[in-house]
Amino acid sequence: MVARTSRFGRLVFNRDAIVRAALRAYVEVSLAHVDPLERHSFTACAFPGWTGDLQRGAFYNANGCGDYDVVAWTEPGVVGLAYELGAGPIEQLGLSIDAVTGGPEDVRGAVPDLPSELEPAFVMAVGLLGVGPEHGQMDAGVGFWLYGVRVAGTMFDDPSACGANRLAAWGLLRGDRLPLSCSNGVKFRADEPSAAPIHAIIDAVTDRALKGPTELTTDELATLVPKPPDPERLLCAQQRLQKVGITWPGSPEIPEEPT
Repeated sequence: MVARTSRFGRLVFNRDAIVRAALRAYVEVSLAHVDPLERHSFTACAFPGWTGDLQRGAFYNANGCGDYDVVAWTEPGVVGLAYELGAGPIEQLGLSIDAVTGGPEDVRGAVPDLPSELEPAFVMAVGLLGVGPEHGQMDAGVGFWLYGVRVAGTMFDDPSACGANRLAAWGLLRGDRLPLSCSNGVKFRADEPSAAPIHAIIDAVTDRALKGPTELTTDELATLVPKPPDPERLLCAQQRLQKVGITWPGSPEIPEEPT
């Protein structure tokens, strides 16, 4: 665990806490999306992505308006990269157009002095970045790395950098909950009263998934989908959740999500 003071407040970065929060945010949006009553509308993530597992994996967190962040982890630590619309490596990291490779080197400037032990996490994080339509560059404009009791990156060198708030959110966790990044800040929204049963399911399922493969219970499904859900949303949720070892009771083989 490493603590740093920033314009966003006191940030505390912890590898295991980041992984738990990434899993919870991924489960949260997946389950909230399938709820036919739409009781939980303010999820921490709008458009998620996941690869790997709890030992070696990555989470993509997008807001649907062009901004996103990615955190990737291996046993040694975590690498985080973020992009805000119009503030990629060319605009914010000084990458020249002639130097664009379409690979990790495009955004290496976001994580100066990256320990070699975190190179696999960095490569995983880059693999989830968007590709700039202008020059084919990997798009991230700010980053951080966490290794043991050390943390660094351009989010600390330039706290006003576009996208730094999205990375600061990972140092402002409340338990396993990721706050919302918006308007160049970070904040927690009060839970809608109607969302309380959904949060209870999210917490229970996440806790079980942290221990190994699990299945939604019939009681959880009765609460989550009191009436038939939209079939496309249901399939989307099932495809997402199977990536983290969560299945529906008695569900047949679920097709892989299109890439």
